[in-house]
Amino acid sequence: MTRKALRISTAVISVALAVVVGWSITADNFVVPIVAIVLAVGLSYFLRRATKDVTQDERTTLLYEKAAGATIRFCVPLAALTGIILFALRERLSVELVSAGYVLADVACVLMLVHLAFYSYYNRKH
Repeated sequence: MTRKALRISTAVISVALAVVVGWSITADNFVVPIVAIVLAVGLSYFLRRATKDVTQDERTTLLYEKAAGATIRFCVPLAALTGIILFALRERLSVELVSAGYVLADVACVLMLVHLAFYSYYNRKH
């Protein structure tokens, strides 16, 4: 399989997954998206393994790592700050928004802990 065929196949899988997830949300079926996501990830993995062309090199890997790090450094503080603001304005906001603030703050804490765990693991490994 060539890179172009892989790109087209990945796009088709993504569109099919979006259609299935959209349909299952409107049908109130929450098992189908989980199965569809697992199948899409597995199919994408096998298609990527069947590709003969070089799809990733050191530069691509470095750019991916930099983008992932920048995403963590941007999104986690943004989620934490938004959660703190929603919590601070709890007298003026609805209960749902205050709950969303708690969730955002908790998610930010969990993401920081997971990032710290992976960083510690890779720091020991290398």
